[in-house]
Amino acid sequence: MAAKKRNDRLWKFVLICILISISVMMTLWVWDWWLSRKAHYTRYDEFGIDIPVNYSVHGIDVSKYQQVIDWTSVKAMEVEDIHLSFAFIKATEGNVNEDRFFKRNWKNARAAGITRGAYHFFLATKNGKTQAENFISTVDLETGDMPPVLDVEQSYGVPPEKLRERVKEWLIVIENFYKVKPIIYT
Repeated sequence: MAAKKRNDRLWKFVLICILISISVMMTLWVWDWWLSRKAHYTRYDEFGIDIPVNYSVHGIDVSKYQQVIDWTSVKAMEVEDIHLSFAFIKATEGNVNEDRFFKRNWKNARAAGITRGAYHFFLATKNGKTQAENFISTVDLETGDMPPVLDVEQSYGVPPEKLRERVKEWLIVIENFYKVKPIIYT
């Protein structure tokens, strides 16, 4: 009888060890999966930016807030085999605003050999068609440029259905003019 009890305890101990091992392995697998989903960054001190390392293509977006940009230096920039391939450049905002550095950035990015795209900062309180016309009057796309980009960040209290209507107006006008589907950037 004592041998049977000892055998039962041994089997319980082995079973508990197996269950604990499986639990630990599952926890480690989930932890590894979770970490692999997160972007990992490397710091590029010379430009003061963090660059995600898990991607093969990297780009930046710029506006008047970056002021004067040395595009030749941006093109030459490389850290840990990562370099910038493209730039989204703010062109317009709302119905009448043009980014004051757009023309300079647009010209100099191309001259430096950086693939460029122009974006419009959308104001939900304004008419989508009028905003699209502002973009069209500012941006002359050339072969090799990326499609136009619509940057929608805030609703400014505009009801969702009205916001969708205005965004759709912008997208339709832009697609009809440039003959390419725009990118929505939020």
